[in-house]
Amino acid sequence: MRIEIRLKPRDEGTILPFNYNYDVYTQIIQKVAINSPELARLLETTHKDYFTFSRIMVRKRELIPDKGIKILSDEVCLYISSSVVDVIKSIVEGFIENPVLQIENSTFIMDGVKVLREPKIKDGTLFSTLSPIIVRTVKLEGNRMKIWDLYPSEETFHDKLRKIMLMRFSEIEERMPEDKDFRIDVIKYKPVRIKVKDTYFRGSLMVFRYYGSKEIAKFAYENGFGEKTKYGFGMVKVIDEEEAQRSRE
Repeated sequence: MRIEIRLKPRDEGTILPFNYNYDVYTQIIQKVAINSPELARLLETTHKDYFTFSRIMVRKRELIPDKGIKILSDEVCLYISSSVVDVIKSIVEGFIENPVLQIENSTFIMDGVKVLREPKIKDGTLFSTLSPIIVRTVKLEGNRMKIWDLYPSEETFHDKLRKIMLMRFSEIEERMPEDKDFRIDVIKYKPVRIKVKDTYFRGSLMVFRYYGSKEIAKFAYENGFGEKTKYGFGMVKVIDEEEAQRSRE
């Protein structure tokens, strides 16, 4: 289940910081806690990622070096998604009761929320990321284990992604998918680095085709591809190629 939250900057000339993921994550938890404190506690303490969210979508903007993104449009959008309906329901209820989203010194007021229709996902569906996909592994350097961020150009990325998605599916769905096989063919990608609290994460914005398990595709659409999705990573959208072709014509 996916929702679109429309937000209006309270002040003219609002600047959105470059690294806002942790602020959004903590306030999503706070929204849930308003009516469902036990669920909020679970979402905050478990290692399982029950939801994901997009980057804040700003249509008209100006980049201010060392500061952030100056918002020139009247509103911005945030997408939040989860396969657990109660999670989305609690987030919506929380935003209705407290429609303020505070990111450092920038204040946004919810102007509307709607549930989005689920797209049809078929073999070869074209996806584009709404937030970077993170895939990590552990490498031994000397006598120390080091966490290593992977990129789609590395074969290890694809093997690790398959393992991550199977593990996450089994943890949240409490079963294994009937079809466990899938692959992605990356058309293009862009490495990005985002700070969450005190840690930098390296991920990839990308466009790719998905082939294989429909169960995993649906799960990934709702909960995100890759790791650390509750911190705003791994959200994708389906590109409607027929509509895109009509637009070009």
